[in-house]
Amino acid sequence: MFLENFCKFIKYYGKGRYLKLVGFTGLSFIAGCLEFIGIALIYPFIILIIQPEKIQSFYFLKIDNSLKSGLLIGLLVLSIFIIKNAFIIFTQYIQNKFVCNWKQAIVNKFMHYYIYAPYKNTMQTSSTDKLYTTEIVCSQVVDSFIMRVLNLLTNTIIIGMVITLLLIKFLVPAIVTMIFVFVTITIQNKYFKSRTAEIGSILAEKYHKYKTNLLENTNNIKEIKILSSENLFYNNFINSAKSLNRIQILQGFYSSIPPYIVEILVVFALIIMAFILSLQNQNNNSELIASFAIVVAALFRIAPALNRIQSSIININASRNFVKRLNEEFEKCNFSTLKYETCINCKKLDFKDKIQLKNINFSYNSSKHVIKNVSFDINKGDFIGIIGLSGAGKSTLADIITGLLPVDSGEITIDGMPLNSETFPHFRQILGYVPQQINILDKSFKENVAWGCEKINEEGVVKALKAAQLFEIIKEYPEGINSNIIVGSNGLSQGQKQRLAIARALYRDPEIIILDEATSALDVQVENEITEMLKQISSTKTIIAIAHRLSTLKACNKLVYMKEGQIVDIGSFEELSANYPEFDNLVKLSSINKQI
Repeated sequence: MFLENFCKFIKYYGKGRYLKLVGFTGLSFIAGCLEFIGIALIYPFIILIIQPEKIQSFYFLKIDNSLKSGLLIGLLVLSIFIIKNAFIIFTQYIQNKFVCNWKQAIVNKFMHYYIYAPYKNTMQTSSTDKLYTTEIVCSQVVDSFIMRVLNLLTNTIIIGMVITLLLIKFLVPAIVTMIFVFVTITIQNKYFKSRTAEIGSILAEKYHKYKTNLLENTNNIKEIKILSSENLFYNNFINSAKSLNRIQILQGFYSSIPPYIVEILVVFALIIMAFILSLQNQNNNSELIASFAIVVAALFRIAPALNRIQSSIININASRNFVKRLNEEFEKCNFSTLKYETCINCKKLDFKDKIQLKNINFSYNSSKHVIKNVSFDINKGDFIGIIGLSGAGKSTLADIITGLLPVDSGEITIDGMPLNSETFPHFRQILGYVPQQINILDKSFKENVAWGCEKINEEGVVKALKAAQLFEIIKEYPEGINSNIIVGSNGLSQGQKQRLAIARALYRDPEIIILDEATSALDVQVENEITEMLKQISSTKTIIAIAHRLSTLKACNKLVYMKEGQIVDIGSFEELSANYPEFDNLVKLSSINKQI
């Protein structure tokens, strides 16, 4: 499972990083060689201190004075350890930089997908899952999996080089000790592997539940208070936080155990090797002391590396489910074959006559059509209303007109030119869109109106605010359009927020404005004010208003009546009321005067 997940991850996200990964192996090997040389030089250093006359046996030393020779070796040992540690610190910096850049690249990859991929693809992933993937999963995978794999590689090479030195110098003691350590660590890993894997699976689940509750609470505070359900939602959050905290405590606990076990193993290994070395060097105290010194130095270097290896293995096991989740997300997004929608410096289409929808069919999946054989014309200057009960397909039709959802069959044309994946981005340059859910940013009025534009034209902002009949209200703020919008009871009313959204749509000076249930949350008075404002705007714009409340559409010159994804009829209020009892009932329920 580990190897499969790792190979998939490298395949999916490692493009352009293969050589760097190989390079880290090379850096680890160099660090291991420096470790080897540094520890190996301890042996002659100890021998020279105890028996200066032994200097003649070291052919590489040509200095007659034994004190100077010992000092030279000591300085050489010290220099190698300083160089080695400086090299490892440098390697750690490069490694951390590499990993952090890799993590950001993965987050950028998903953000690029969410923004640029076709809307039909991205809408299949909830906002919670998008945040969970970019904030939690990516961090867990890179920090707890990839970083640990690199640490595992580095420390394994270092331990391998030190063990190689012990095998060269002390073959029998090293083999006996290695067998003991290997068996003990294998048993330990087998014990921890199942537990850390189980913890990792639960951790992924608890993280997701915690994130969901967090967003649910912070995004719906008003509704929670209206429902008087503060206790319910707070307790749900506390319970999910407690569950996550408990599993994190267990993860931390299991991660803290290996250093103590390794410490015990190191003491055992030291005793075993000391006993064997004592038997082998009973008549040579200098050799015994030097051998014991190099063994101590070797075990001193192996112990922390072994701790890091154990910690890496535990974290890798705990994070495998996050890697699996990220790999599955890659496969779900289908990065390799997906064609992105983008438009840089798109030119506006020239809209002169009409937009035609011809035999439009659409389905979110193959089992059920949401839009069925829809055909109608939108003439330039029309104030057209698309009406129907909830579920009639109105908002889906709006997304089709904007090109966000590609049709299964049929055609949309503007002045006879087909709209497709290449021409829709240009078509959107003449579109203004007002959604049902208004996204008010914690920024100035100016930045809210010009949202999505690189440069802000203040005259254009003022013009849009005046057209949306909001400028006089904003003038009362201390800094005018530069004032920051206060969200809450002291900020804008719902109607004023709606006007701000309309101003945002008008700022780009679009030829066509689409309002998708934009007045559904407004009271009757504010709705009438917005409707009158739209009526004034319609003298210079083409407006497509989608609603299930007929009062919003009383200024329309044409109504498209929809039911279950099909057009029932197109006409005026009077015509549709006379011909369709259901529509007439909607008129009565809306309490509007049919005499327009």
